[in-house]
Amino acid sequence: MKISTAFLVASFAFFSRAMAAPKPQETGTVMRCDGDDGESCPTGFRCCGPISITLGGFCVSDTVRICPF
Repeated sequence: MKISTAFLVASFAFFSRAMAAPKPQETGTVMRCDGDDGESCPTGFRCCGPISITLGGFCVSDTVRICPF
């Protein structure tokens, strides 16, 4: 049995594409601040927002210089 070169190349391309697919990452929990609950950010974080009056803003690391809106 002869295996064609085209079949080998197609198989390699398929498997290399599947192996290179990114792995889904976990999303962290969103820390809310300055909302109706009067919550504040933990040490090392600052409040960006408020996005809405009811939800308030969200906490970002102090190393982030600009709030990501």
